[in-house]
Formats: sequence, structure tokens, C-alpha cells
Amino acid sequence: MNTKLENLVLATLSFFEPMTFSQIILDFDSDLLKDFPDFDKEQLQNIINLLEKKKLIKRVTIDKERGWIRIHPKRSWWKRLFPL
Repeated sequence: MNTKLENLVLATLSFFEPMTFSQIILDFDSDLLKDFPDFDKEQLQNIINLLEKKKLIKRVTIDKERGWIRIHPKRSWWKRLFPL
């Protein structure tokens, strides 16, 4: 899987508001998508599934429709007490 595409999808998703499949597609940066002319819905679904397995995003239900939201990375308690 292309890590640039993964980063594009991850950067598009929000930490605060779940996004449906159509919202993700509409929020893509068109200049960055020009680098991937063969990008399609199937690739996007595969990337979303991969990001779910990596626990970087979470699936939620929005008005009987699937949506996804980014998950804040967890920090250990000692990193909060002693920031680098």
C-alpha cells in the first residue's frame, strides 16, 4: 500500500467530527490527488480498512451511515510528567 495515500487519507480525516465516505472524498486536496491519477473508491476502502487495523481511525455510525474519525495517539503517563 502506498504510504503517501495513507497519509493523504489520514490528513483528511478529522479528530473532532466523524466523516462519511462522501465527506472524505469531498475534503481531499485536489492538488495532491493529481499525483495519483488511478486512485479510486476501492483503493480508498482498502486504505480505510488498513488504518482501522492499525488503530489510527475508528468506525462510527452517523445517521445509519458508516463514518470514521481519527484517534488521538495515546501517550504514556511518564511522557506527560516529563516532556522531552
